[in-house]
Amino acid sequence: MTYATPLMQLMEARAATLSPTQKILARHVRANYQAVAFANVAELARDAGVSEASVVRFATALGFSGYPGLQQEVRRLVRADLKGTDRFRLTEAQRPTGTGTLDRVLHKELENLAQLGEMQDANALREAATVLRGARRVLVIGARATAPLAFHLWFALDKLGLEVTRSLSADTAATDRLGRMDKRDVVVVIGFPRYLRALVTALDLAGQRGVRRIVMTDSPFSPLKGEIGLYAPALSVSFVAFHAAPLVLLNALIEEVATADRDSALAALAAFEAVAEAQSYFQPA
Repeated sequence: MTYATPLMQLMEARAATLSPTQKILARHVRANYQAVAFANVAELARDAGVSEASVVRFATALGFSGYPGLQQEVRRLVRADLKGTDRFRLTEAQRPTGTGTLDRVLHKELENLAQLGEMQDANALREAATVLRGARRVLVIGARATAPLAFHLWFALDKLGLEVTRSLSADTAATDRLGRMDKRDVVVVIGFPRYLRALVTALDLAGQRGVRRIVMTDSPFSPLKGEIGLYAPALSVSFVAFHAAPLVLLNALIEEVATADRDSALAALAAFEAVAEAQSYFQPA
C-alpha cells in the first residue's frame, strides 16, 4: 500500500486539524496498517503509545462512527492489495478446524449481506434509477470477476427497454463507445478489489466527456469514482471474489429502475413475453 490510497490521503488532508496525539496515530497507521487491520482498540493504543480514548477520537476525527469503522476500512485496503497467491495462503492459514468449506464461505457472505444492510443508501439508489431512466444511452462496464455482474445488469436493463450496451472487458471497444457518448448518456462501472486500472481509465474518460457516472464498488474510499456511488461489501475468504452482496444491490437497483416508470416497465416486459412465447424460448416444466 502507498500513501496515495484514499485513506492515507484523508489522513494527510486532515493533518492540520488533528491534535498532536492524533498525528502520532496517523503516522502509526500509515507505517503499520497491516497490524492495525487486526488490532483492537487496546492493542492499537498500546502500540502507538496513546490512550484508548485517543484512538476512538482519532477515528471520529477522520469521519468514521468509531474505531470499528476505521478498522474495517483498513482491513478492506489490506485485502485489496493481496495477490491471488497471498489470498490462497491466507485462506489456508485461517481455515478453522472442523469447519466445512461451504459453512466458511456462507458465513462470510452472510456477514457481507448483513453489512450491506448497514451501508444501504436509499437516496443514492433512487437517484441512480432516475438517472438511468432518463439517459439517452447506457453503457455497463465490468471486467474479469465483475463481468458476470455487468452482464446481469445489462440483461435486466435491456429487458426493461432501456437503450443499453455492455462491455465485459473494459477494452478499446469500451473506449470507442465512451468516445461517442456525452452528457445525455450514463456509464455504469462495476469494480471490486483488486481494482482494475482499465476501469479507472474508463471513468476518467467518461468524466472528460461529461457522461454521468454510476459506480458500484465496495467503499467510498475505492479508487473508482463517479457522480453516484453504490456500495456493497465484498470481503472474501478465498482467492475468488465473493459477490453475493453486490448482486443483491444490483437487483435492488433493477427494481428501482422498473418502478421509476411502471408503465414503460410493464410494456417492455409484455413485449418480451410476447416474443418469448412466439419463439418458444422456454421449455415447459
